[in-house]
Amino acid sequence: MRKQKHLKYEALGFVEALIAIMVVGASSVVLMQIAVNTMQGVIQNEKIDTMTQYALEGSEIVKEIARQEQLTGEDLFPDIPGCYVPLTESGTYTFKQGIEADAQRSEYVSNAVINEDFFRIYCFDSYSVGDRYVSGNILVGELNSDGAITRGNNVKDYSYFTVVTL
Repeated sequence: MRKQKHLKYEALGFVEALIAIMVVGASSVVLMQIAVNTMQGVIQNEKIDTMTQYALEGSEIVKEIARQEQLTGEDLFPDIPGCYVPLTESGTYTFKQGIEADAQRSEYVSNAVINEDFFRIYCFDSYSVGDRYVSGNILVGELNSDGAITRGNNVKDYSYFTVVTL
């Protein structure tokens, strides 16, 4: 009889150990999920930071084209509002082709690639005050994303508003 009592206590210890293992396992899953979410946030922030940098560089390129137009007297800026891709030839920037206003994202993405991950396009809305200023957006996005929403590893397209003196 004494021996059965001893076995009963050993069985309870085993059950307690299993419960402890389950609690530790569940908390490990929660902690791993927190780590995954944190890493996705870091990746998204890095992509958004890079896109912001490309948009600011794009703004400087547009301003440089306007400066070159003023200095040379050439007609480097497009006459019609729309979306364009800048092109550099021997250090001089010009605007490559115009992109139709109703073009699908896939059409202008393929024409506006700036590296293996991102594209950049310039959309000028309007000219104002005797054609002295032009306003528009510089749109930067990921090539492998649809650009509609920031979720998981995808980031929404970044739009940077700029006004340039002509």
